[in-house]
Amino acid sequence: MISNKMKAFKVILRIVVLLGVLFLVGFFFPHRQKEQINLATDSFPDPTGIYEKGTYYAYATSTDGLNVPLARSKSGKNYQIVGDALPKLPDWAQGSIWAPHISQVGKRYLLYFSAIDKKSKKRSIGLAWANKPQGPFKAEEKRVVADNSAGGLIDPDTFQDSDGQNYLLYKNDGNAIGKTSSLWLQKLSKNGLAVTGKSERLLTNTEVANPNDNEKAGIVSTIEGPYLTKAPDGIYVLLFSASSYVTADYFTGYAISKKLSGPYQYQGALLTTASLKNQIVGPGGAELVQGKNRVGTLLLHGWIKGVNREESSRKLYEFPFLWESGHVPKVANQ
Repeated sequence: MISNKMKAFKVILRIVVLLGVLFLVGFFFPHRQKEQINLATDSFPDPTGIYEKGTYYAYATSTDGLNVPLARSKSGKNYQIVGDALPKLPDWAQGSIWAPHISQVGKRYLLYFSAIDKKSKKRSIGLAWANKPQGPFKAEEKRVVADNSAGGLIDPDTFQDSDGQNYLLYKNDGNAIGKTSSLWLQKLSKNGLAVTGKSERLLTNTEVANPNDNEKAGIVSTIEGPYLTKAPDGIYVLLFSASSYVTADYFTGYAISKKLSGPYQYQGALLTTASLKNQIVGPGGAELVQGKNRVGTLLLHGWIKGVNREESSRKLYEFPFLWESGHVPKVANQ
């Protein structure tokens, strides 16, 4: 009987000693967990968004191993990453996805994007669809539009005019091959899966003056990231990004036209590093989201932790959007 008690006591003693050792190891050598980063705010370049049934959804250029990062928010602020909107690329595509754009046609959600064609090594515009904004989106194997001779095509966007006709906007990546870059407009089929008719040139980088007060002043090296909307007075307003995105000179400008197909007249910068008092560096990739009660929010990105360094990233920002004098775009708190 005594022997059994002694055995039990020794077992308990060993357990107590083991627990004590584990406690001391944990106290003096704590396990350091990797710091969690809010990807939606710290790395979310070229944002696009949509508001659906009380929820804001945002999508971005490939980052952190995700083809198309998908973020969600109830308020339009403090977005949180919830997954990859496009887990599988089409067979023709390779590499990272650039500057996706979300749109809705009928009951379908369409996600336009730019990807490298495996054969030509130039970027083309592709498309994926889903029955709900959170996806997952399934890529179409047929490209929407391509033009290798123009340097490839990037930065898709869509616009619906008052008559219900949908259009696709994009940039020819001319600066990648030492040529000019332009923003283009082309009609979309009723289901949004294909372009129809001839493309119309809206604006070229040689028509845009550099607003930055330095030795680089003159025309900008490139323009990209088109976003077309219609002001309350019926004027067409084209937002775009300009200059090299890997510099603090990158800015958001705008041009206007009385006609959809142009000509568009450059009006100046909407957002620059200087106008934002260096609190946002290189503001670009701007896109308007019509949220709750039709309140407009401008999504855009800007550099943090330096510009184009290994530790740098492009952060997601949101600004209340409004119109002045009928068709002059403004952001609040600027």
